[in-house]
Amino acid sequence: MFASSRDTLSPSFPADAFPGAPDPVVPWPSGIPGPSRFLPRALPGPALPRLPELPAPPPARTLSLPASPRSAALARRFSRLLLAEWGLDDLTDDAVLLLSELVTNAVVHVPEGSGGVELALTRTSFHLLAQVTDCGAALPACSLAGDDSEGGRGMWLVEQIADQWGHHASPEGKTVWFALPLPGA
Repeated sequence: MFASSRDTLSPSFPADAFPGAPDPVVPWPSGIPGPSRFLPRALPGPALPRLPELPAPPPARTLSLPASPRSAALARRFSRLLLAEWGLDDLTDDAVLLLSELVTNAVVHVPEGSGGVELALTRTSFHLLAQVTDCGAALPACSLAGDDSEGGRGMWLVEQIADQWGHHASPEGKTVWFALPLPGA
């Protein structure tokens, strides 16, 4: 698929950017008793058969970054640590490279002082999903960079390495995302 066609396939909402992507992780509100408060510690009488445990929701983490050149380095560090925690070391090099490109694009194309950059990493059943949100209006596109150009290759790298990628424009800015398949998926 040519990159120009991806520019017209933006989903309507950021949550629709990738099929199967969960909502961001929301912590249990403080001051409200958790569900364990209402469950007895032990039931009297004979032991009941143990019910199968429900799978935990897919992990998701976010990071707010300033719109500054150092944000790409912060995004690389964050993603390396998180992917190691999730046991996804095989994806680290590709994910770090692509996140670095998306965060750099966000910083370069966002007017200075107009807002920060939000990075979200989510592990679904089959993919690592990365989303970078900023307040800029310029949507990304693959372009041909000249031999002497210092820039202009970032989205081409995303196109070549990611399993899927896309973007979503909104009144507040845009979200650019990519997905990498999990090892063995």
